[in-house]
This record gives sequence, C-alpha cells and structure tokens, in this order.
Amino acid sequence: MAQNIVDVEIPETLVPYLYTMKDGKTMDDKVTISIVVGLLVSGIITLEKAAELAKESIWDFVDFLKTHNIPWGSYTEEELQMDEHVIDSLLEE
Repeated sequence: MAQNIVDVEIPETLVPYLYTMKDGKTMDDKVTISIVVGLLVSGIITLEKAAELAKESIWDFVDFLKTHNIPWGSYTEEELQMDEHVIDSLLEE
C-alpha cells in the first residue's frame, strides 16, 4: 500500500520535548505517536484506528496508554446503571 508523505514543520521549541519521549525510535515515530494519541483522546479516531495508525496490536496500544495514564475508553453513567441493573437481575435468579 502506497503511503502519502506530508512535510510538516515542527516549531523548534517542541523539538526538545519530542527528543525526551521514550516512545518511538525515530522523530517520525515520536510525532506519529503524539498525533495518534491526540486524535484518540479528542475522540476523532477510535481505539482500534489509533492502534492501527501506531502500528501496534490493540492490546499493546492499550498497554501503552495505561502506562502513560492516558484515558482510552469511556464508560458513561448510563452504561454503569445498565450494567448494575443486569448484575442485580442475574443475582436475583
């Protein structure tokens, strides 16, 4: 699969921070990981898509997110109430 390459200028003030990142071997890797995490956290892409873009298995990517204390899933109050209802129903049986 052909990959389109886009040249991006990174402000010099950000470069030292990118070098301190332990994740990613190359500067391209570091920038890609940063962008992917930003897209995931802002809700633009799914967890599955983020893992794919980071070239990781979904489980390895989840481990990466956990290691960095990055929220990777949402669990609404409504979902919690539904789960509690189901659990209560099952316990009554």
